[in-house]
Amino acid sequence: MNDITDGVGVDCAMNRLADEQVDFLQSAIATLIVPTIMERGWDYYRKRKVMVTEVVEGNAVYGAVSGESVYGVMLDADDFAYSTCTCPYKGYCKHMAAVFFHYYETTGENPETWYRDYKDRNLPAGIKGKAALEAAASRVEDVPDQESGPSAWRDFFAKDYGDIWRQCRHSLHPLQPVLQELKGKSKLWPEPLRRVHWLHVISFVLEQVELAYASTDAYNRYYYEMSFSRSVDPWIAHFNDLVAELKPTEMAAGEQEWIDSLNHVLRENALRVSFVLLRWDYMLHVLWKQLAGNPVLAAEEREALNKLAAAGDWDDRQLSVLQAAKAQLSFREGDDAEAIKLLEDTPFERTSLFIYEFAEQRLGARHKEGLIRWLDFIGSKLADCRNSTMLRPFMRLCREADLNWPDSGRWLDMMTQHLPYSYAELSAHLLERGKYEEWADLQLLLTIRPDELDVQDIRQVAKSAPAYLLPLYHQAVDDSIQTRNRQGYKTAVKLLKRLEKLYTSSGRSVVWKRYITQLHMKHSRLRALQEELKKGKLVP
Repeated sequence: MNDITDGVGVDCAMNRLADEQVDFLQSAIATLIVPTIMERGWDYYRKRKVMVTEVVEGNAVYGAVSGESVYGVMLDADDFAYSTCTCPYKGYCKHMAAVFFHYYETTGENPETWYRDYKDRNLPAGIKGKAALEAAASRVEDVPDQESGPSAWRDFFAKDYGDIWRQCRHSLHPLQPVLQELKGKSKLWPEPLRRVHWLHVISFVLEQVELAYASTDAYNRYYYEMSFSRSVDPWIAHFNDLVAELKPTEMAAGEQEWIDSLNHVLRENALRVSFVLLRWDYMLHVLWKQLAGNPVLAAEEREALNKLAAAGDWDDRQLSVLQAAKAQLSFREGDDAEAIKLLEDTPFERTSLFIYEFAEQRLGARHKEGLIRWLDFIGSKLADCRNSTMLRPFMRLCREADLNWPDSGRWLDMMTQHLPYSYAELSAHLLERGKYEEWADLQLLLTIRPDELDVQDIRQVAKSAPAYLLPLYHQAVDDSIQTRNRQGYKTAVKLLKRLEKLYTSSGRSVVWKRYITQLHMKHSRLRALQEELKKGKLVP
């Protein structure tokens, strides 16, 4: 590439698009420009027909391309439908592709690698044919406006973009330009309306993800689940951020109409049997976490949920959606008992996200009685759990509670009830709290040997409270001797040497001498042990 890079790449070094805008342009170019046009654009770029590129207003790339004349190109990084070229070709042209390659190089990337991947992977060419390109270019004329309302916009989404999921054969790459393009439709709207419009855009694109996932074959389902879930994480995070900006007590009628529509969409998708990839119920939860501050909205939602629950023949998953939604309203009203009652018969694996969040909020608010209710509830759900990983969130809450209310033994009791599967978290917590005696008792209870413990943990206890390690080492020495073999005796000697240091550091050297003498006499018939004791210079 050195033959074509001299003299370019400095135009926009100080003025670049954001990474997500560059990603959008890549997706739009790959999806909307047909292969034959892309090839001509690549040839123009290789022949250095692009004279200059520049980022303007932070959302568009302007470029000049030398052809039969000098043509001006504008690539809109928010809404590609607004991209233009002054050439006579109607549609997305070779000059646009050439400008993209030139700008892509200025970002420090290699356009040749990108173009090779484009050809090798046969990326979806998107809209094909002159007539279709002309239709795409004029599509802006059919777009609803700010006054159209959510219903008209959802119809527009479905009509013009409802089949994009069919292009997601191996990845969600084709959906990124759709997301950016649709968000660009409202970029000049007032902020409250723009926000709710974007929430609908994201939810629509996520519906396309569900449709794409449902069409995958069972053999590769796990791969697609992992790939698609990672891809949508930024979109869902943006959805959550937008919801957090809502002000439910200050909404104008127009904004409220959009939110009512969004609530209906999320609830419907959460109950839809075919939508199994994403947690629509949690998105609904995120929305009502914000909206529940408006008592009028909360009362209307409770009535709607009760009607739904009474009218439908729901399966366990759908019922858990409705119960969790009602539980959230009760929780926001401060009625923990009612919220727990609603969640009691739901599958814990489906509602644990909400349950843990409720407990964390009571902890954050230092609401001790409420936290006790939730932790008792979680503890009962995990009564038969034999998986330390599944126990970890519960243990973390107990540990934080014990740090906040250290005088209550309740939290330690909760953790102890799940032994031995809670051992790792409980042991770490006791060390953190400086409860060395309880920590040592735990090791003895579960017959954990000193050589099985973390060296740093042993050093911490040896430095702060060495006497508590003595029983631990005594038990380990006895167990090693009971093996009645040479290797066990060598291990016993190593442990005895550490035990000697502990006696000395705790000022009990006299006791040590008495102990080692008694040990020597007790096992006088074990010749191999006697030899190892002498080698270790523990006895004369």
